[in-house]
Amino acid sequence: MPPYRVAVATSLSGASGQSVPIDGNALFGIRFQNASTVSPSTGAKTYSGAASLKPTTTPLIKEVRLVEDFERVMTWGVGLARLQCPTLLTLGSPVRLVLDFPTPP
Repeated sequence: MPPYRVAVATSLSGASGQSVPIDGNALFGIRFQNASTVSPSTGAKTYSGAASLKPTTTPLIKEVRLVEDFERVMTWGVGLARLQCPTLLTLGSPVRLVLDFPTPP
């Protein structure tokens, strides 16, 4: 797992310094060091999914968006309807970070 940092944010911006809009009333930023959607050795894409995801089955998560992927720094933003602290899990096969947000019963 590459080094990462998860933090509440008021806004997120990419390498250009331009703020990237993300739907929601509360925002988390997840910043990975030495990570990318492109292989550094081959240049092949390692992630072919959407850069913006808007789940329709959860009222809490409004948008998950790729904010930055530049010089092996990758930042994702998560926009929420309201601030909720996630539980963080690291899983393998494939290696990934999971932000598990609580949902009401």
